[in-house]
Amino acid sequence: MTVQSIQVTPIQAPEGSAVDFGAAITNVDLENLSDNDFEYVLTKRFDPASSTYGHGKTLDVKRSVLHPDLKTVPHQPQVQIIGHGHYDEYEGLKDFTLKHPHHKVFHKTAIPEEDDLNFTRFYRWHIDAALYALNPPKVTTLLAVKVPAGRRQTLRYDDGTGDELDVSLGTTAFVSGQNM
Repeated sequence: MTVQSIQVTPIQAPEGSAVDFGAAITNVDLENLSDNDFEYVLTKRFDPASSTYGHGKTLDVKRSVLHPDLKTVPHQPQVQIIGHGHYDEYEGLKDFTLKHPHHKVFHKTAIPEEDDLNFTRFYRWHIDAALYALNPPKVTTLLAVKVPAGRRQTLRYDDGTGDELDVSLGTTAFVSGQNM
């Protein structure tokens, strides 16, 4: 089997449904397809012409606000690695350290030190928009290679509502603004 044989077919929502997403993935032997192959092929199906990350501006990546939080996979420049800790080697990168983003970096006010272990906030907003005469990407995908185990945290919205959410460590939230 080759990974090019994967077929993705949009799911038709029932009449009157507000659901506007979902797909059936067929013609694939999941027992013989690596996670990395699947993630790459799935992403390429949305935009076959895509071959870079950040509109191809990899030369300027060190000045990016995201630079301390990620590393670019050398053989796959559209793939970014986010995590925490030291790594001897991963996907062609050698002897590197990742720093998990902390909400204190982007928020005007922070959770008090005495609450910081058990509480968190969303790190920051990111928007894929048509800025600077560049079109936004058609798709963003995430592949969790390894997730933190053990304890959980309470995410505080800190927007005046008192709303909180029980989350696992390292949680990332994605929201589509299309229907907001």
